[in-house]
Amino acid sequence: MYNFIKENRFKVLVIPLFIYWIILFIGTTMPSPQYVDVFEISDKIKHFTAYFILSFLLGMNLYFQEKWKALSKYFLSYTFIICVTYGLLDEIHQIFVPNRTCEFYDWLADLSGSLLAVLLLRFTVKILLKSKNINETIK
Repeated sequence: MYNFIKENRFKVLVIPLFIYWIILFIGTTMPSPQYVDVFEISDKIKHFTAYFILSFLLGMNLYFQEKWKALSKYFLSYTFIICVTYGLLDEIHQIFVPNRTCEFYDWLADLSGSLLAVLLLRFTVKILLKSKNINETIK
């Protein structure tokens, strides 16, 4: 699996991150709808999930990129810092979007989603490295 991701990084990691981040940005730039949705999911769950996905995709990209070694080595820290900062800037930016507000608890949900993603990334990369080592031993 490790080698597959490394060999297909652009298709498997870069493109999904690019598309997802654009969708996330567009979604937070659009005015909030005024209608009440019967099946509405909690605003905080949406924030948590959105930043969990963003952080996981970004973290995998940072780990597997080869241009800047420091990004790969400290991918967990960089992922968390980038996503939490982006979440803060996005909340501030929503002050200027009609029917949207800047809320501290939304940012806290963003931060929590990023934190869980970083923890999951740590274990995911360990598992991928084990599979890489097993495959290299078999060859």
